[in-house]
Amino acid sequence: MSARAKVRDTGRVQNRNRTVPVVAVLLLLALGLLAWWAFAGNRSATSLGQLGGDFHALHVASDGRVIYGQHGGIQISTDGGESWTQPSGTGDAMAISASVAQPATLYQAGHDLFLKSTDGGETWSEPGFGNLPGTDIHGFTVASESGWLYANIAGQGLYRSENEGESWEFVTSAAAGAMTLAAGPGSPAILYALTMDQGLIRSDDGGNSWQSTASVPGMSMSGLYVHPAGGNLYATGQEGVYLSTNQGESWTALGPDEPMALVAADSGDETTLMAVAQGGQVYRSDNGGETWLR
Repeated sequence: MSARAKVRDTGRVQNRNRTVPVVAVLLLLALGLLAWWAFAGNRSATSLGQLGGDFHALHVASDGRVIYGQHGGIQISTDGGESWTQPSGTGDAMAISASVAQPATLYQAGHDLFLKSTDGGETWSEPGFGNLPGTDIHGFTVASESGWLYANIAGQGLYRSENEGESWEFVTSAAAGAMTLAAGPGSPAILYALTMDQGLIRSDDGGNSWQSTASVPGMSMSGLYVHPAGGNLYATGQEGVYLSTNQGESWTALGPDEPMALVAADSGDETTLMAVAQGGQVYRSDNGGETWLR
């Protein structure tokens, strides 16, 4: 072989050697781009926040603010869950509730906690526990139409106030094991309770009598929410968020595919859902749970 031919062959080998790492780099870049695209498809332009503490309560106010309740008080987001204030330190907010008729009047309730706000949560006052037999409130809700208050006192049972907490009357001990109360529309309101001993129960007569309601099949429910206007029922647990449009007779999975702790909807626009995973990640859906941003 001539010297010129040897040079040409050597050049071909060197070109092939240079081509291999270039192809490898391009392949890695393509795989990275695909992974980023799949990851970004489940995220908003700005990532939603991460919450901590004990995941007790979630409320979407009429002005779009999202209020989260935990042992350290409440945290508020004014940008759809992207950023949150520091815990307020006001106490163990196990429930946050308001009526459709008076959306600016909010209540916090929990262990030795009962607070009221008349300005949408900007400021809070202590109305006192009145004639309640205890101050450990396990489950609290506001009836969406009447504005009546319902408080389950640990070890005592369910109490109702028809005058914004000035006085209370005993209703029943049937829901004494409730950790979460939720009220739907109607007069009297349809009430739901998530209990430690009976699972999910329902009252069709404003809390006087209760009956068992089918829970999400195969899932231990950790959170409960009822839309105050539409009456749709939402539940959270190890399998994500579930929706029932028929008072718990059947359930539809909404995702996300992650254990979820809390869910709530905008009282004026139910297509806007907020949820918190058991690990603290905040989720938002702008289409009724079809897709989720995080």
